[in-house]
Amino acid sequence: MPFLASQFTIDSSSSDGRCNYPLIAIGGAPVPTSVVISSTPLLMIAGDPYSCTAAPGFANDPLPCTALPRTVKADVNTSVLINGKFPVVSGDVVNSNRPLTGPYQHTRIVIGSNIN
Repeated sequence: MPFLASQFTIDSSSSDGRCNYPLIAIGGAPVPTSVVISSTPLLMIAGDPYSCTAAPGFANDPLPCTALPRTVKADVNTSVLINGKFPVVSGDVVNSNRPLTGPYQHTRIVIGSNIN
């Protein structure tokens, strides 16, 4: 069962051959929801796509690399909406080649479960 991603969830590293982009938290600007956990609104990563913080690039040569723009879409969860939006969950992928690796938020909230 998928877990909710947060702005602290880390994706995978990638390379374009010349520039290497390390794994980094997805960042961005999470959306507050009407879901309250311990008297704090749940911050959700959602959007079509959600804009992540750009990943810095490190070159294999002396020339500089530009930062890698990153986005993620909620593709894994297709059944549970929070405030009318599908949240990004474990299994979703940044830029179609950088899978999310964790950590995830509130591991007791499992999307698509019927556990009480």
